[in-house]
Amino acid sequence: MSARPPFTPFMQGAPRFTPGLRPINIQNWLAPDTEAQTALPDKCALIKKCPQDVYGAMPGAGPGSEEAVRMARQALPAAPALDPNLPPLLAMSLHVSDDLCLMEKQGGEWVLTAASLCAPTHFSLAQVLGKSVTFLHGPVPDGAPALASKINFMFDRLPPGTIVERFNWTIQLDATRYMPDPGPMRARVAALPAKEAVPRLHLRVERQTIIRLPQPHGVLFCIRVCIDPLSALSRAHCIGLRKSWDAAEDTARRYKHWAPFEPSMRVFFDQYAPFE
Repeated sequence: MSARPPFTPFMQGAPRFTPGLRPINIQNWLAPDTEAQTALPDKCALIKKCPQDVYGAMPGAGPGSEEAVRMARQALPAAPALDPNLPPLLAMSLHVSDDLCLMEKQGGEWVLTAASLCAPTHFSLAQVLGKSVTFLHGPVPDGAPALASKINFMFDRLPPGTIVERFNWTIQLDATRYMPDPGPMRARVAALPAKEAVPRLHLRVERQTIIRLPQPHGVLFCIRVCIDPLSALSRAHCIGLRKSWDAAEDTARRYKHWAPFEPSMRVFFDQYAPFE
């Protein structure tokens, strides 16, 4: 069993809104899949229940999707047999916990042209399909045009086959991965007494990986969501989380809507990461 949590970006400080990319080896891309045991059953059930909410493709995205699937299958220890009755990107997504998003260059900017999206962090597929990098990063602090310009530049110059990795993290109530609308969750945590909320607090880490596909088919953007209860973190991780939480700037707190969590996080820190 892999260590939990498998990724600890909160130990590197407060949230930062920069690309923050580092290259990784293809052997560490989709495998080992740290979330397969918990995420895949939920993903399969979600796709069966509401496929129109979690998969979509723009006209002309077929060749890029097929190329993305070919590279993803080759990266796994054993290439899975795909359901021929499903679109290739959706069929492939049933075999990895990562969400699979195809970005292609259109009109001078990178656009999301196809996606299997079963663990969105506070947005829906309908809101983002067909949208540009500039649109997608508009709500992010310093996101558009500065951050979007950096991402477009990076996509343009990423060599084919190269894989890079970055992380996001936040806090949520309970362990739900599919969360297009976080409003009800935030309302629940705000309504709970802080001591009652603490056992239900979870760390949500997004591991994002990006691989440039052979020309002209664009970029495959993968999102693996890892969720762990805060109460299961080691003492060192709790202390690191407290330092990063306290160091977060007001812009980051507002963007992540952390205000409803503040009372319960203070109770958590006093219990699991008291000041020495």
